[in-house]
Amino acid sequence: MLERIREGSQSFWVKVFLVLIALTFALAGIGGYIANQPAPAVALVNGEEITQAEFDRAVENERARQQQQLGDFYDQLARDPRFTQQLRQRVVTDLVNQKLLEQAATARGLRVSAEQVKAAIRDIPSFKVAGQFDNDLYLTTLRSLGYTPDGFARVVRRDLVTQQFVQGIVSSEFVLPSEVDATQRLIGQTRSGKYAEFALADYIDQVEVDETAVENWYNNNIEQFAVPEQVKVAYVLIDAGSIAEQITIDEEEIRAYYEGNIDNYSTAPQYRFSHILIEAGEDEAAAREQASEILAELEAGADFAELAQQYSDDVFSGEQGGDLDFIERGTMDADFEEAAFALENVGDITGVVETSFGYHIIKLTDIKEGSVTPFAEVRAEIVAELQEERVTQRYYELQQQVSELTFEVPDTFAPVTEELGLPARETDFFSRNSAPAPLDSPAVLTQVFSDQLINEQLNSELIEVSDTESVVVRVLEHKPETIQSLSEVRDQVVENVRHEQAQEMAQQAADELVAQLRAGEATAAEFKALDNVGRQAPSQPRAVVQTLFELSVPAADGMSVGTANLANGSVAVVALTGMQQGEVNEAQTAQLQEQLINSYMQESYQAVVNALRAEAEIEILLGKDNAEQQ
Repeated sequence: MLERIREGSQSFWVKVFLVLIALTFALAGIGGYIANQPAPAVALVNGEEITQAEFDRAVENERARQQQQLGDFYDQLARDPRFTQQLRQRVVTDLVNQKLLEQAATARGLRVSAEQVKAAIRDIPSFKVAGQFDNDLYLTTLRSLGYTPDGFARVVRRDLVTQQFVQGIVSSEFVLPSEVDATQRLIGQTRSGKYAEFALADYIDQVEVDETAVENWYNNNIEQFAVPEQVKVAYVLIDAGSIAEQITIDEEEIRAYYEGNIDNYSTAPQYRFSHILIEAGEDEAAAREQASEILAELEAGADFAELAQQYSDDVFSGEQGGDLDFIERGTMDADFEEAAFALENVGDITGVVETSFGYHIIKLTDIKEGSVTPFAEVRAEIVAELQEERVTQRYYELQQQVSELTFEVPDTFAPVTEELGLPARETDFFSRNSAPAPLDSPAVLTQVFSDQLINEQLNSELIEVSDTESVVVRVLEHKPETIQSLSEVRDQVVENVRHEQAQEMAQQAADELVAQLRAGEATAAEFKALDNVGRQAPSQPRAVVQTLFELSVPAADGMSVGTANLANGSVAVVALTGMQQGEVNEAQTAQLQEQLINSYMQESYQAVVNALRAEAEIEILLGKDNAEQQ
């Protein structure tokens, strides 16, 4: 229980519960709401499909999330096919759980209001420009992807209902003040007693090892003496880092690049607009007439913001007086932009502008002047960009040249060394688990331990180790897997036998002492005192402290006794004589209460998911071949 509390100490599960079915589409992404094309299923949940398209999007989003979280370490993990397989299986499990929760919410008749749906849509980042909801962007996005506003709203409504179901489960948890106090006392509890150590070294010299024991230990642990398959290889490495060291960029080229790409270092003027939208609907003439009437009111001096709040069919911007914030060209309807960007002065208003969304009246409300970043400020950036281009170009050229030369002369790297100046390197023997960089990539190991390269001893194809490294390898020598003979490892086996038998003798002596203590007999053992020891006492052996807190609390003047195996192989007899409750710290009460609630929420959520899975008909169609596609 205490471990679960510690795991929940950062309110992680609160975030998980609320984000699980969140409208930012944590697993499926926005494409999961909009893409509406048939696709094969990877799972069936009570007869409902989880499609391959949903699964692929979820996998890519999970990869992106982990890459952001783990940084460069992710690339190392992603090279291992087992990591990819585990990620894909985990995503399938998450999607199944999500579908079960959705079905459970629907079956219970949960509902949300139209206002909640509208508010949720307005909060979706994909429909915002400069932090503000953009109705035209929203409609354009849905239309381009073949989705109607009503259809999209139904999907959002479904997710809100599911989220409501999840929140209903987890938010019902509570913690009584007495539970918080009791937990604080338990966490802060200290214990007293003593322990006696039976040192392994005291018994080692007493052990007499016979040949039968040595042979038995060797045979029972023979897998420890397996020598894995090994290879010795030659290889040629193409390294972008080494290429970069050889490339220089002259000043004239840097200046020419700056002048030729000046738009990249310029900030165009920014324009802020407000608008009033009258949707055409079924009666375009009436809509145009209404827009014309509103324009007349504006020309007569009416307040634009007030009319936008009163009449605009763009309810989201209308609530803000029609404000669309600063927009750039290319983000709005073409007819809208043509009229809007034709306005010259702040306060200018267009006439009635017809677009595919209806009739607009547009007002220019603010202008931010453009600027040009000086050459000196971007010089380093340009150098880096030019160098990267040159490195990339040269890297791919070398890949092509190395591939051709190693294919044309497949039993040597001499042409590569002579014509391209790339050194051929040789390794010592290594196994799959001891390969030197850059040969420790799964892609390389698969090749060098393949029957083809081992038997033919010819150059491999070009193998991409990473985005910046590629190799061609050739196996020079091969050693199959073997088992070391007893004669080779006799000293090691004898030492292990001696160690085990000494530990058995120490354990036997410890057991005898335990029996004496429980019988109340006097002993000559030397004990070390344990006074008010906490759970994390660093000054005492960890195994001793753990055993001390596992023993049942004795009656007054009594004693509980047990044994502990120490990390150094010794055995300790641990006696518990007293327990002292921890104190309640009011300053930590609120934090501990939150931790306990998080722990309970996690348990409740997992219990519901487990119950739904137990009752559901789930068929996973993601077979081995499918799972290994990505």
